[in-house]
Amino acid sequence: MASGNSGTDIIALARACIGQAYVLGAKVPKDNPNWKGPWDCAEFTSWCAYQAYGIVFGMRPVRADRGDAYSGFWYDDANEPGVAISWKDALDIPGAFLVRRPRPKLIGHVAISLGDGKHTIEARGAKFGVNQFDGAATRPWDIGVLLPGVDYDGNAAGVVVDVDPDFVPPPQKVPAGYFALQSPHLVGASVLAIQDALAGKKYDPGLLDGDFGPMTEAAVASFQAAEGLELDGIVGPQTAKALALVFPIAPSAAILNKWNVLRQDAVQVFPDPLPPPATAGGRAIKRFLKDGSKHSVEFADGSVFFVGSEVPYSDDMHRRGLYQDRNLSDIKHVGIYAPADFLARHQKWAYFIRPTIKAESAGYFGRLNSYDRAAFTFGATQLAAHTPDQNLILLFRKLLALPSAKDYFPELSLKGGKVTWTRNNGSTVDLEMSVLFTRPNGKEDTQLRNFMEYLNPDPVKVDAAEVSAGARLMAWTKDDPAAKLAQIDLFVARAKELISSAKAKVPQFNGSDWRTALWIVDILYQGRGTFAAIRSALSQSDPLKALSEIGGSYKERRKTVITDIGALEADGVLNGFTV
Repeated sequence: MASGNSGTDIIALARACIGQAYVLGAKVPKDNPNWKGPWDCAEFTSWCAYQAYGIVFGMRPVRADRGDAYSGFWYDDANEPGVAISWKDALDIPGAFLVRRPRPKLIGHVAISLGDGKHTIEARGAKFGVNQFDGAATRPWDIGVLLPGVDYDGNAAGVVVDVDPDFVPPPQKVPAGYFALQSPHLVGASVLAIQDALAGKKYDPGLLDGDFGPMTEAAVASFQAAEGLELDGIVGPQTAKALALVFPIAPSAAILNKWNVLRQDAVQVFPDPLPPPATAGGRAIKRFLKDGSKHSVEFADGSVFFVGSEVPYSDDMHRRGLYQDRNLSDIKHVGIYAPADFLARHQKWAYFIRPTIKAESAGYFGRLNSYDRAAFTFGATQLAAHTPDQNLILLFRKLLALPSAKDYFPELSLKGGKVTWTRNNGSTVDLEMSVLFTRPNGKEDTQLRNFMEYLNPDPVKVDAAEVSAGARLMAWTKDDPAAKLAQIDLFVARAKELISSAKAKVPQFNGSDWRTALWIVDILYQGRGTFAAIRSALSQSDPLKALSEIGGSYKERRKTVITDIGALEADGVLNGFTV
C-alpha cells in the first residue's frame, strides 16, 4: 500500500453516497467505482475501503470482484490484517470503523466514524438508506477497527483490543433508556409497554409479562426488519418512534395499571406444589421432580411419571423445552398403539393409520415435546397446540367432554363447545381465541396464543406449567381408554378428510389402492409435500416409489412408512381395503 493514504479520504467518498438506497443482503461489486446502490452496511464499508485505499477487507472470499462483505468478517479481520481498538477511541478518529458483531438471530453492523465523538456515515436500514447520523456514542458497539496502511488522525494510538474470532459475545450492553436482551433481563412497565405495542402491531413478543426476554428481542428484530430499521433487536429512539412510543419510554396509565396487576398476581400459573383438585384423588400432583435435565412429577398416589428431558432448540428463535426421544422406555407405561385395540370401532382403518402413527411417535400415546414453535405437542399422532380448530385443541374438546375430565384438568371446561380456562381468581380465558401474529422470522401465522401460553408460558425455559400439563395428559391417557380412543378418532377423521381433498385435487387418485392412499395421507399429514407433487408422482412409471421419495430429507420417516407398509402387505390385513 502506497503511503499517504489518510483516514479522512474515506469520509469524502462515503459522503458522496448519501441518499442512496439500502437493501438488507445487497451484493455490491467492490471494484465498480460507479456503483450507486443499493447497499447494506458491510457491503458499503467494504466498497468504501476498496475504492479509497485498494484494500479488500471484511470479505469472503478476499476478492474485490466477488467477495461477500459481512459484519462478522469485519470483526474477524479486526486484529489481522486490521488493528482493533476500543470503539470509544474509534469515535474520535476520522475514518475509523465502528463494528457491532452479529449475535444469534441478529445481524451485526458497521459504520464509518467522522471523528467528532458522535457522528457516523453508514448504510443503516431501508428507512434511512445511506446517511450521516448523530448519537453514535449512545449506541451499542463492540470494537473499533483501523485499516492497515492508512494514516489516521486523532487518538490513533489508543488501546489495542485483542479480538478472539471464536468468542461468543454476551448480550450487548445498551445505554440508559434503551431496551435489549440483557442478563439479567430488563423488567418493568416500560418493557410491558414495548410488548403491548409489538402485540398491537401483530408481532409476537411472547407472554405480556414486562420481561424483555429472547422472544421479545426476536419480535423487536422482526418488526425492525419489516419497517426497514437497523436490525439490532434494541429498542432505541427510532424503533420506539416506529412503535408509536415516546422515547425515553414513558408507560401510559393503562400500562402502569396492567403492570401493577401483574406484580400483585406474580404467581406461577401452576404453583409448586400444585394445590390438589378436589376431585382428583390420586391424580393430584404432589410435587415436581428434577434429575439433571429430566423432569418428572409425583402424583398423590405415589406414582412417578417421567415427562421429558430439557433441551435447547433453534428454529425462528432460540428456545428451550421438553423432549423424550432418549427416554421412550420411560413412557411405555402410558400405552403403545396396537390396531387390534381399535378394530371394533374403526375396522381396517385401524391398520391403515399404523405406519403414520409409527412415523409420528413410534406409537407412544404419551409422546410429547414443548421445544419448538408449536409450544406443546402431544400424543401418538403428535397433535400441536398452535393451530386453530385442528390438532391438540380438538383433542382437548373431546377429552373435556369425558366424565373423567375434572379428575385431571379441573380448571378447564367447555363453554359453548369451546375450551375455557377458569383461573384461580375466578376470571376466565378463552383458550380458542386465534390471533394473527408475526413470528420472529417475519412470517405471519394464525395461532392459539392463549392455549399455547396456558400449556407453555415461556418458550425459553421449562416451567411448572408445561411439566404439569404433560404429566396430567399422560396420566389421563394411561388411566382412561377413552382418552386413547379420542386420539385415534381424531386421526381417522383427519385421514378421511385428507383423502377426500386428494380425490378432489389429484385426478389420478380414486382410493382403489390403499398403499397409494396411505402415502398421500402421510405426506399431507406431515406437510412435506403438495398436491402438485403428488400429481407428479402418480404420473411416474412407478408411482408408489415416486410417492415414497417426496420429502427426500425425511429419510427416517419415509423408511419407517416403507417398512410398515411392507409388514401390512405381508400380513394381508388390508387386502381388498379401499378408501
